[in-house]
Amino acid sequence: MTKIELRESDMQRARNLNRKNGWGLTADQMKRIISAYEKGNDYKRALIEYRLTDVNYHNEIELLKDGKFNELRELVKEW
Repeated sequence: MTKIELRESDMQRARNLNRKNGWGLTADQMKRIISAYEKGNDYKRALIEYRLTDVNYHNEIELLKDGKFNELRELVKEW
């Protein structure tokens, strides 16, 4: 897979969202992110991965990349 170059404005928006949310995500926010990742194109997925990396959600990123959406949804239920 080729590396996607994100626009600086998109990365800044992601950082601002993370800052606004106190560097964390609620279960509802994460559910929306899972759905967006599932349906998204390569750029959208790269942007989601960037945002989750910014808040240190590395395990969640790996589940998304591996296509384990239901497993991640179950994990989010425990939050």
